[in-house]
Amino acid sequence: MIVALALGAAYLSIGSSQEPRDLPIAAVGTPQAAKALEASAPGQLSVQAVPDVAAARRAIDERDVYGAVVLSRTGVQELLIAPAANLSVSNFLRKTLGQATPEYVPRITDVGPLPSDDSSGLDIALLVQILLLGGTVAVVGFTRLTPRFKGDPRRGVLPLTSLAGYSILFGLALTLMTEAFGVGTDAAFLERFLALTFISAAVSASTAALVALLGPAGSGVAGVLYFLLGAQISGAGSAPEFLAPFWSDLGQALPAGAATSLLRSVFYFPQSSTGESIAILAAYAGAGLAVLLVLNLVTARRRGSAGVPVTA
Repeated sequence: MIVALALGAAYLSIGSSQEPRDLPIAAVGTPQAAKALEASAPGQLSVQAVPDVAAARRAIDERDVYGAVVLSRTGVQELLIAPAANLSVSNFLRKTLGQATPEYVPRITDVGPLPSDDSSGLDIALLVQILLLGGTVAVVGFTRLTPRFKGDPRRGVLPLTSLAGYSILFGLALTLMTEAFGVGTDAAFLERFLALTFISAAVSASTAALVALLGPAGSGVAGVLYFLLGAQISGAGSAPEFLAPFWSDLGQALPAGAATSLLRSVFYFPQSSTGESIAILAAYAGAGLAVLLVLNLVTARRRGSAGVPVTA
């Protein structure tokens, strides 16, 4: 009951605090005009001036901004949106900066459309949930299926090899699934496979480390933090800038947030940087593998000194 109440309070806090906060957009015009636009929506927009439409499109493609406006003396002449960056942000920009005024009716141009088979923008969110579920719940089931796995650190044989194999197989299966349903197929098969496998490895390795440290309760901790909470604040639905700062920062620091950002870049914005999301996922994978390696070495040394065969 305590866990349910805590999650309920968290969900209500997340849902009740959603509003745009320093939403990054570009403005084709002078720095003074960009500042004036930002001042017209205090706290909601973070506007950077760019010299022309080409620069605005480049900033959207690199995911530095969610959209852009072309300014004129009468206000917004054109609004550039990218639903693939985040559908809720695009809808917000349509309803605000894209609204007609007595002086002008802005032209709205979609420069980052969602694919026709994902008009709701749910594909990435669903994929992330599958990855989180597969990396948390499945770790416990996997260890039960192979309870007598032999591990000998001196020969380089560790349960880490099983985790690696599981991540590769799971990543391949999901990649084939995306191919079958036409999800993210603008990206190369190999790019999708590497991204999905890497996310799976980060989630499963860190979950396995928690299980090794805490027992079965470790999977519950990972499930609550990664799946039940992390998926809600990942940015797959509401953009991080729509969440309160605490939830936004936490969401982007968890595997779900990093996975969402990585898949969005791989699927829809190949020109954008993936360094930050890869670094976060690598930290989870590295920390998890390090914990498992240390525990295996310690266990091997203890059992070796006691004359007991090494098992895991």
